[in-house]
Amino acid sequence: MLGEIRGEVRFKEPLSFHTSLRIGGAADIFVVPQDVDDIRHALLFADREQLPVAVIGGGNNLLVKDRGIRGVVLRLEGCLGRAEFHGEEAVAGAGVSLSSLIREAAALNLGGIECLVGVPATIGGALAMNAGTADGNIGDFVSAVYYLHPDGTIGEFKPGNGLPYTAFHAPAGSVLVGCRLQFHRRPLAEIQKDIKQRLKTKKSTQPLALASAGCVWKNPPGELATRLIEKAGLKGKRVNGAEISAKHANFIVNRGGAMAADVLALMEMTRERVHAHFKLQLQLEMRIVGE
Repeated sequence: MLGEIRGEVRFKEPLSFHTSLRIGGAADIFVVPQDVDDIRHALLFADREQLPVAVIGGGNNLLVKDRGIRGVVLRLEGCLGRAEFHGEEAVAGAGVSLSSLIREAAALNLGGIECLVGVPATIGGALAMNAGTADGNIGDFVSAVYYLHPDGTIGEFKPGNGLPYTAFHAPAGSVLVGCRLQFHRRPLAEIQKDIKQRLKTKKSTQPLALASAGCVWKNPPGELATRLIEKAGLKGKRVNGAEISAKHANFIVNRGGAMAADVLALMEMTRERVHAHFKLQLQLEMRIVGE
């Protein structure tokens, strides 16, 4: 079945090549599918061999442990990379870049989700994490989520009964392949002005020049995780090549040669110190996978 895949199949692929932190051990089997058929073949192979399947998009907001990931890893960035617009809705594949979708919509005078500009994620990754900012999450705009079963059929999940989308977990053995998003009409000039201001703020407050995985911790109710970490005296703290950013304390950056173990040590230190100072338990924003 792997032989039927038209995309790339690699063995013992270092995942440090595929994460924004530039950290991570190897994937046993690494598949870069070309299309939905390739995904189906990979899922059928994993099912037949009783292997676990992990899915990554752009590798953002992700820490892969140093011994890597067993089984099959599917990288969807570049696959399912199209969006189709119908009125004030868009159907976007899981491999579509969130930022490119916002700009593509803007060219059609469609806005409403500018709060997500600058979030470094594919649609699939954003859906899996319900990615967002202080102004809103992708789930605020989702009306349907689509996933692929190993037999090739497409399943659909619709947030119902007035409940917002928070995070979607595809049924066992299936893979999230896209979603339907709601936009609204807005002048292009207004959208562009909003985008420019948001990116300017992001550039001035975040350590974009260094490898990172974005925000590590969720903001507790009524509080900012970065303020708590800074008040606990951890800004700039290092363990080998990993550092709690001196520019934004809710980022851990790789200054060169950092291992996942170094990042995990900083995370444990942060959790313990913040709890000791403020009696608050920080909750992870980023995803941790592997061994």
